[in-house]
Amino acid sequence: MEGEVTLDRVIAFLRVYLTFACCWPLPPHATKFQRLGRLAFQCFCVANSVLVASFAVWTLYENSNDVFLVMKLGCQFSAMVQVPLQLILFSMQNKRLRYIVLEMEDYYQHAQKYEKEIFQKYIDNCKPFYGSILGWLAMTGISVIMTPVVSSQPFPCEVQYPFDVQYQPLKSIIYAHHMLIAYQSVIQVSANTFPALLLWFIAARFEILSVRFRTMTNMKELLKYTREHSLLLGYAREVTHAIRYVALLCVTFSTGAVIFGYLTFMSRQPWSVKWTFLMIAFCGFVELYMYAWPADNIISTSTDIASAVYESLWYNDDVTMQKVLVQIILRSQNPVIVSVPGALPHLSMNYYASYISTVFSYMAFVRIMMGDEE
Repeated sequence: MEGEVTLDRVIAFLRVYLTFACCWPLPPHATKFQRLGRLAFQCFCVANSVLVASFAVWTLYENSNDVFLVMKLGCQFSAMVQVPLQLILFSMQNKRLRYIVLEMEDYYQHAQKYEKEIFQKYIDNCKPFYGSILGWLAMTGISVIMTPVVSSQPFPCEVQYPFDVQYQPLKSIIYAHHMLIAYQSVIQVSANTFPALLLWFIAARFEILSVRFRTMTNMKELLKYTREHSLLLGYAREVTHAIRYVALLCVTFSTGAVIFGYLTFMSRQPWSVKWTFLMIAFCGFVELYMYAWPADNIISTSTDIASAVYESLWYNDDVTMQKVLVQIILRSQNPVIVSVPGALPHLSMNYYASYISTVFSYMAFVRIMMGDEE
């Protein structure tokens, strides 16, 4: 249908929208000039964020006794540091992500009608949430950039400098620099839609494979789908290995943004300041949810293969087919998960719920320590 948001259109949109995040891999036929240009652009982005973060550290050191400044700058610092680290992580996984993206595009291009209908179902379910989040992130970035207009601080970030910044054109240059880092932070958080897209793609493929297992009728189809299952598990393993450290980074720095943003909102600050940090804290909450939702769905769809095999007409098959089916059921008992051993338990909605509970406990503890509890 004309105007419908399909998977290929989502891919095309994210490839352009996330250009500044440098997360989408270059195509295999990229020229040497394009690769060098991409590397130079990544170095510029890293240097830009590290420069602001360095002055933020200096500001925290010089004003460690100013609790409100520490809270506000701590919230912004969480977003600043995420920028270079996430750029580096995506760069390290460039070859793996290139293979993953090419496989995704090729599979969708040759997908049958009923397969595209399943993909479309997932897109229609996710479109309102992820579209709203991208809009909210854009508004948050604009709110941060416009903070000096409604408050007494000279720049969007409450960073101080060891030299006079009140003279032109230095003041305008620094303001533009802060606008750029705000945009970088928004885009890097938005870049989490890319791993989320990969996870949803895997979930849809497991659902497609479940449909095939339920409707298979002979040994030839069984062997074909068994091989597809093995290849899909390998593909899913590549995806989880490519994004797991990005997910861990998301958990780490979204926690800081949520805690410091909430504490700033609860402090005695003007509403023009509190509103911005409330928006940042909300972004921290939904940033992890962008992972947890599809990761939880993959756990369900990958284990559903066993149910699909059991619901097939296995009792009409010979012993050889039944033995193959048993092996598939056993292999499906281990779900596909996103985790980092020793650092990040498997991502799921249960983990997200425990994450929220833990973060609120930290908030309450810090508020008590600050004497804000009545």
